[in-house]
Amino acid sequence: MRASLAIIALAGCVHAAVPGRFADRPIVTVSDDARPIPEPGARPYWSKKYLANVLVLRPMWEFFDRRTRRAAGDINAIEEVPDSTWFTNRIGVRNVSPEEAVKGPDVTGPPVLPFTITQAKRRGANPGFIAADARGVAYLVKFDTKSNPGQQTATDAIVGRILWTAGYNTPSGFVVYFRRDQLEIEPKLRAEGTITDATIDAILKVAAHRNDGAIRASASQILDGVPKNGWAHAGRRSDDPNDRVRHEHRRSLRGLRVLSAWLNHTDVKEDNTLDMYVGKPGEGHLKHYLVDFGEAFGGHQDENQQRQIGFEYAWDFENQLKAMFAFGLWYRPWEAQRPSRWKQVGMFNAINFDPHQWRERYPYTPFRMAEPADLYWGAKLVMRFDRPLLEAIVKTGELGDGDAERYVVDTLLARREAIGKAFLDGVTPLDEITLTNNQLCGVDLARRYGIARDGELRVDGATQPIGADGGVCIAVSVAPGYHLVRARIRRHDHTTPALEIHYVGGSKPHVVGLVR
Repeated sequence: MRASLAIIALAGCVHAAVPGRFADRPIVTVSDDARPIPEPGARPYWSKKYLANVLVLRPMWEFFDRRTRRAAGDINAIEEVPDSTWFTNRIGVRNVSPEEAVKGPDVTGPPVLPFTITQAKRRGANPGFIAADARGVAYLVKFDTKSNPGQQTATDAIVGRILWTAGYNTPSGFVVYFRRDQLEIEPKLRAEGTITDATIDAILKVAAHRNDGAIRASASQILDGVPKNGWAHAGRRSDDPNDRVRHEHRRSLRGLRVLSAWLNHTDVKEDNTLDMYVGKPGEGHLKHYLVDFGEAFGGHQDENQQRQIGFEYAWDFENQLKAMFAFGLWYRPWEAQRPSRWKQVGMFNAINFDPHQWRERYPYTPFRMAEPADLYWGAKLVMRFDRPLLEAIVKTGELGDGDAERYVVDTLLARREAIGKAFLDGVTPLDEITLTNNQLCGVDLARRYGIARDGELRVDGATQPIGADGGVCIAVSVAPGYHLVRARIRRHDHTTPALEIHYVGGSKPHVVGLVR
């Protein structure tokens, strides 16, 4: 009897002897990256140099130097991304109501007409200008392409709100309508001849008009602070002491690949990001924004008349070589696409959508560095968007047709399911992990969202069936000391990779760290 008790006692202490990888302290939920810094200069951007780097030089470097790949550096002990100047946890940690998502980053309300043009638009291919509304609030005003009226203005409003809801910093954007007589030119610009009535008329000539003559545009509120151009696709900003994690190793940027694939946001590159210096000179810090979403939802394909966008890079060694040696016999996945029946929607669909094979137009280094744990994190965000939330957000695009709105929502949900199937089981998708009494409990996200139909949790040899709602609990030792267990989920056709769960036992057992 004494021998048996000794064996039981020893078994309860086995894990306590494991050296602690994680300190027993509160989980970090907010990064200390908003400390005052001197105002940096504007970071230069040369498009040809950037494209040569990401299309040719960087892929060659990564091919010959595999050390460029490593685990994410902007995560806490439980593999989550804390709030920072890059990302704020919203839908990932709480329910976001449709009303909150529709409001998004807006704090002033929609523009109040008339507009007074204060500056010509400097960036991007589509026509537009910067204008102040009747309250003096400044907006970047842009228009749709002639071939797809309503598309880019709607997409910009919808995608901006989705990304904000996910946790990213985005501008406040609206679809607006105005008449020509509600558009004025700042007297100084008119006097200088910088912008004339003829200039405005030329821009408006290609803009979409309603039957009553009102002109449709997107109005993106100018961000607070001083713009410092976009952030680098790799490395750190040398004049920002708060920028301590190389950008290609940020989970918030690696995981963005999953949301971009979901939204077919193929135009992710440096000049569609923006650093803003917020605060007084010498007392402020940089805040990091994603901007310009009008070419998502297939807008990039329609604008360039290239159906392969989203399936191939602009210069795609792999696919172009395959096509060359196939002598026209290879039917490429993108060839099955057809435009929707709505001009304002264009070529946005779930046909042949493979999240693993999806590609942005120009290779974005954080996406190329993404590990399964980064993709799982991004997929978790996508899976939390349900139909009521998406229906509310899609309405902000003012597509003007109930069937078009339903089509966009249905397509997003279909692509969402593909995201879940692709990335949730890339790791052990056990989430919401807690310790209660002598049980370790969690939720299998693949079962919760209906991606998997079966599963049992295995923890160091012990097994427990997973409920239909994804919930599962399994007995573990909670003896005082440091413990490490390895969890896997076994399904009928595969077993997921090990998830290390580090915890401290005793009267109040609690998780101190995870390694996916």
